[in-house]
This record gives sequence, structure tokens and C-alpha cells, in this order.
Amino acid sequence: MKPTIQTEGLTKDYGKGRGVFGLDFAVQPGEVFGFLGPNGAGKTTTIRQLMGFVRPDSGSARILGLDCFSQAPAIQAQTGYLPGELALPEDLTGEGFIRFVAAMRGQKDLSRARELCDRFQLDGRQRLRRMSKGTKQKMALVCAFMARPAVLLLDEPTSGLDPLMQN
Repeated sequence: MKPTIQTEGLTKDYGKGRGVFGLDFAVQPGEVFGFLGPNGAGKTTTIRQLMGFVRPDSGSARILGLDCFSQAPAIQAQTGYLPGELALPEDLTGEGFIRFVAAMRGQKDLSRARELCDRFQLDGRQRLRRMSKGTKQKMALVCAFMARPAVLLLDEPTSGLDPLMQN
């Protein structure tokens, strides 16, 4: 069985010992995989390489058998992504942002997004600029999950959420 995610010797060197060096791991279909480490350990850099946002200096990363950098658009179409640092368009409402993300993905059915908003007790009528960090995090989670992607890459998914929402 082919791994869903696989890295071999994945390296991104930012100098002075910063970056990701020789990372090898595999995530099998249906498996939940998390990696922990202190700030600056390379977790976000690894996720950015998996999404194809950052080119590795050496090694390889594959998702669903596709090269994470050269085939990034195909991977991104099948992946739900939650960045560690949210940068949301402040003038949109939550609902407007959900529609915007859905349109970018070519997703017409928003029933899953509505279901997730209900689950997170999220009112999407509010403008993003007025939302708390936790509410923005919920909005980003809805967007990551709403297309029922084959793969989820979540960078600090519970950041800003209260303990009840984290569960």
C-alpha cells in the first residue's frame, strides 16, 4: 500500500542550524499523524513544503503519490489546509469568505460548510475583522474541512480555541 504522505531526506536549510534536515516519515491511508516540537523546530516549514509553498533544498515529499512541489496544484485540490498564521480578508463576512474559498476550489455545494458552522457554533454573518482569534480559527477549520478533502494538513489547528471547542 502506497503511503498517503511520504518524505525522504526532506531538507530546507535557512542557515545557522535553522530549517528541516533529512526528514523521513510516511503516513499510511487512514492514519492520523501529528508531529510535535518546540517553536522553531521546523513543523511549519515541513507543512509548507508538503503544500508546495516552499521548495526543498534536497530530498522529496509526496502526497497521494504526487510530488509536493512540481505537482502542487493537484495536491492542493485534494488537500484541506489550515495555516498556523491566519491572514484573512478583513472586509468579508464569514459566509462571504466561505463562498470565496468554495469558489476557488470549484465547490458548489455548501451544505458541508453549513453543517460545520453549526457544529462549531459559528455565525458567519459577522465581518472577519470583528471576529476573535478563536472565531477566525473556527472559520479557517470550516474552510479546511468543507470540501471533504482526501488529506488534511493542519498547522496548530486548536490555536485560539477554548477547551470545549478543542474537543
